[in-house]
Order: sequence, then structure tokens, then C-alpha cells
Amino acid sequence: MPPFIESMQQWATFTGRHIIVMLWWVWALAVVLTALSESFFFDGLRRRVLELRDSSLRTVGLAALLGVLSPPSRRRIFRQAKELLAHGVSPAGVMAYLVSAQALFIWLLFFIVELSGPQPVIGQFVAVAVVLTVLMYGLRRTPERLWESARRSAAQQLAESVDTTPIARRGPVWARLGLSLGGQVYSLWWPLLFGLLGVGFFLALGQSPGYLSLQGTRGPLVQLGNAGVGLLVAYVTGAPLVGNALFAAGLWKAQFVTYAGLSAFYLGTLVMPFALPRYFALLGVELGKKVLVWLVIAILAGALAAAAWWWWLDWFAGVLGVRDLFEAFTHSTLRPTDVPWFHHWFQPMSGM
Repeated sequence: MPPFIESMQQWATFTGRHIIVMLWWVWALAVVLTALSESFFFDGLRRRVLELRDSSLRTVGLAALLGVLSPPSRRRIFRQAKELLAHGVSPAGVMAYLVSAQALFIWLLFFIVELSGPQPVIGQFVAVAVVLTVLMYGLRRTPERLWESARRSAAQQLAESVDTTPIARRGPVWARLGLSLGGQVYSLWWPLLFGLLGVGFFLALGQSPGYLSLQGTRGPLVQLGNAGVGLLVAYVTGAPLVGNALFAAGLWKAQFVTYAGLSAFYLGTLVMPFALPRYFALLGVELGKKVLVWLVIAILAGALAAAAWWWWLDWFAGVLGVRDLFEAFTHSTLRPTDVPWFHHWFQPMSGM
């Protein structure tokens, strides 16, 4: 077996044991919380969002919360988005749901904490907030006629659809929980397998002679370049929901990209190749292209904002005189470092 393939297999196996055996309770908790939220809270919140027609912060917030509670299945996410659009929910509400359902859902948050520590997951909230802010600005510049056309098309498709059962299925509690658990297992086995191969690849690459690190912490241009690379890598690899958290752990632990690149990679799931046909089917080609352009702009802005947030927080901690206390407690810094808080189990080749 070639040395690189052997190293890749070893890292994939190590990571698999780390998340499945050592910290099994983390993903088990994500499964349970997703099933409970889908079974008990999702349908009520869904009905509230369907009643909203404006673009207020309340609409955006409730739609984003609906996305957080959604199970990590892109097929079901876009089906729910189609229902929101068909019932007249504002573009801001529809896009807030789509963004949070793909970039802020329960499984992803738990896996980021498990694999890379708390810093990236806190930064993810900052990044998504900026993404939504930029996206709301862009949506106001998309023609209303395109949204009306998308609404009519979505309503027609729902009317012709045989399966009209909402995502939060009705029935006894045990049945709803069972359907949710079964749905998670069905939709996530291959992203997890793909993610293990991805983290194995990047960690093996990090120990290969031809490895090139793009990390650097000085200057906004370095961060912007890394954000672009992180977004490009997300698109090229096609890292799926949940599986992208494993890919990202390999990217950061192998010191391939800076924190801005890491954040852009997480957000890149919004525009990965498998998602593009779903946007066009939901919004139409013309509107879909406009929304995707604004999504790319928003992702880069969100990644840079997440990195800037930690640098500002580190500066502010220094002003307050608590920086040394924090560093003594975490053995790290508030500002993004080459190696994340916790899980320092990867060491690149000497001299790199």
C-alpha cells in the first residue's frame, strides 16, 4: 500500500474511533436533540413562520431558528423551503431558513465542538449573522417579479406533489421519534463516511513532503485570500452536511488555512455543487444565480467577520487585563491560532 494511502487510512481510523468510541455521547446527544426538536418543537414553529409575510428581524430570527431545529437532510431542507416560499413567506425568511438549516444546525454545531473545540462554533454564529445581514441587503436588490414567479412555481409544485406530509410528521410520539431517528441514520451514514475519508486525506497531506500551508495571521489580504481558498476547497470537495465538519478539522489541524479560511469552508456548504440544482429548482435559474452571487459575497464577508471578531475580543481582553488569565486556563489565545483550542493531537512534519 502506498505510504500516503496508509497514512490516510490511519488518520481516518483514528478520527473515527475518536468521534464514535471515545466521544460517542456527543453525536448521540446531537441525534437525540435533533429528534426531540423535530418531534415536539419543529411543527409549531413552522406554523408560526408560515404566518409571517414581512422581512422583519422577528421573521428572520424565527426562520433561522426553524433552520437550526431542522434535521441535516438537504432534500428535506429544500422541500421545507419550498413550502415556506409557496405560502408567501418573505424572501428574507426563506433565505434565513436555508442558511441556518445548512450552516447552523444541531449536528454541525456538536461536531465542530467535538472535533475543533468551542472557538469555531462560536465564530460560526458570528459568521452566519453577518451572512444573513449581507444577504438581506442583497435580497432587496433582486427583482420582486422573480420572487413572485418562484412563489407561483413552488405553489404549483406543492399542489401537484403526492407527498404533502410536512417534515414534522404527525402521529404518536414514539412514531415521530422513530421516524426522526431513522431519517438521521439514513441521511447521514454516507456524509460521515465521506467526512472520515476527507479528514484522513487532509491530515495525511499535512504530513507529506509536498504539503503547503497557507496559514498566516497578519493583514486582511491574507485572511481574504484564505477565505477564498476555504470556499473554493468546499466547492471542489463537495463536502456534504455534517461531513464538512470532519473535512474542516483536517484542514485546520493540518494548518492548511487560517481561521477565516476555516470559517469560509464551513459556510461553503451553502454553495456546494450538490446544492446548486436545488436552488435553481426552488428559485428559478435567473433568481437562483443572483441569490448565489450574493451568497458567495456574504460567505466571504462572514468568514472575515468571524476572524475579526476573535482578534477584537483578544484586544478587548487585553484592555480589561484578563488575557493572561484566559490563556492560562485554555493554553491558547482568544485570537485564532494555527492549532485550535483542545484536541491538539495532530503534529505536522518538522520544518513545515
